[in-house]
Amino acid sequence: MSIRDQLNSYIKLLEKRLRLGALFRGAAILTSVALVATVLLVLITNALAFSRWSITSARVILLFVLALAVSFGIAIPLRALSRRRAARKAEAMFPEFQQRLVTFAERDTQVREPFLELLAADTLNVARAAEPARLVPDRTLATFLGVGAASLCVLVWMILAGPGYLGHGAALLWAATPRNGSAPFYDIQVTPGDVSR
Repeated sequence: MSIRDQLNSYIKLLEKRLRLGALFRGAAILTSVALVATVLLVLITNALAFSRWSITSARVILLFVLALAVSFGIAIPLRALSRRRAARKAEAMFPEFQQRLVTFAERDTQVREPFLELLAADTLNVARAAEPARLVPDRTLATFLGVGAASLCVLVWMILAGPGYLGHGAALLWAATPRNGSAPFYDIQVTPGDVSR
């Protein structure tokens, strides 16, 4: 493997690590937004006694909010990530590259330039000490994973077994059916009596 190929592999590892970080962060954003939006929408629909139109409107709003979370939390960051951006982020994290990595990443890899071989050799010496895992540390990935998993667990619990109107509303929003069959959550009962004043 040539020196240029080794440096290209290093840049691909940087890109892969950044993609993994963006994906974990986006998943944490998505599940957290889903949980918060569900709670807020259940509170609103509860105030409206879980009427049919309020549940339908809440579902539309929930779908819109989730689409925004997917777009801004996952799709846009992943699409914006490129070879050059990965090199720039590595340069920001490891200033000892002194713009060599960005210079190499911006060059066409198919063109044979003698200068690029020297630049690649010099940059590869610095790259050996600059591990891609330091760009997005394992602790950061674990934090994103923990936040996402916790939010998802709370959301699923709320839908399947949540107490009171929160559980009922979450089940209506997500599963489209109440947990206790077709019985309404709120019921007005009138008991005729013999009360006189």
